[in-house]
Amino acid sequence: MDEHLLTTWATRFRDGDERSFRKLVEALTRTLIAMAYRYTGDWEWARDLTQETWIRVHERIGRYDPTRSFVQWLHVLHRNACLDHVRKAWVRRESPAGPDELVRLGGAAPDDPSEEAERREFHERVLAATRELSESQREVFVRVDLEQRGQAEVAGELGIRPGTLRTTLHFARRRVARALNAMEEGI
Repeated sequence: MDEHLLTTWATRFRDGDERSFRKLVEALTRTLIAMAYRYTGDWEWARDLTQETWIRVHERIGRYDPTRSFVQWLHVLHRNACLDHVRKAWVRRESPAGPDELVRLGGAAPDDPSEEAERREFHERVLAATRELSESQREVFVRVDLEQRGQAEVAGELGIRPGTLRTTLHFARRRVARALNAMEEGI
């Protein structure tokens, strides 16, 4: 789709034209769903995250600068929503079991034994999924997505270019999502 046309629609929507918003949604939703799927590995989550992004666009369109690319602005909002989802799903915790223990967010252990069993099962699946990563992928994935550290900071610590880090992280996320999906489907 033509970037100029999308920016025109975004500007019209910013000025109050709701029809232009519908045109943006129709033109870009499939791309956003595909982008979210790469982060989550789950079509339902991808659709939900895309819907949340459109809600954010509707709420924040007044902040959009029409002299800049609407698609880039939209992708930043959407990427941040996807990353927030990933960060909320996993957290790294140092524990007596070792530095690899991953737990579901939510703080203290649940009182319900079935919730604790669910947490342990999820923990085991994530650990198994991260073991399928190369050493460099695992290091980047853990530091950025689980420890919630900035990409520039991690790239500096590891002595790699930011672009290399982003590529490594992208492939790590895809492998983890595929591994988790395969486990869920019993493959």
